[in-house]
Amino acid sequence: MNPLEKLQEMAGALSPGATAGVGMPGMTGATMGMGPGAAMRAEFSNFLNKAVTEVEGKLRSAEVEKAKVLTGETNNLHQATIASSEAGIAFSLMVEVRNKLVESYQEIMRMQV
Repeated sequence: MNPLEKLQEMAGALSPGATAGVGMPGMTGATMGMGPGAAMRAEFSNFLNKAVTEVEGKLRSAEVEKAKVLTGETNNLHQATIASSEAGIAFSLMVEVRNKLVESYQEIMRMQV
């Protein structure tokens, strides 16, 4: 499983329908779906999905540009280099955001209630 698929899976786990193991004891998914937290989870999930999709698009665009240069369809080497650098930076940023989210989650799990 590549990192993009892992992030999409993590984002899918935050969607409003995936409430198993989240929330207060005794609350069902239907009960939790009624609160303001459900809208925030959906908004955050949509944000993550959009970010992953944008990064994936940048990576594919860079691959297309590279393929065009390698096959001789175009001689815009600078455009391919820019697309590749942009995709690399976007992917690095996405990985760092994921690392911070995982670190935050682990910190919350270490808290004593």
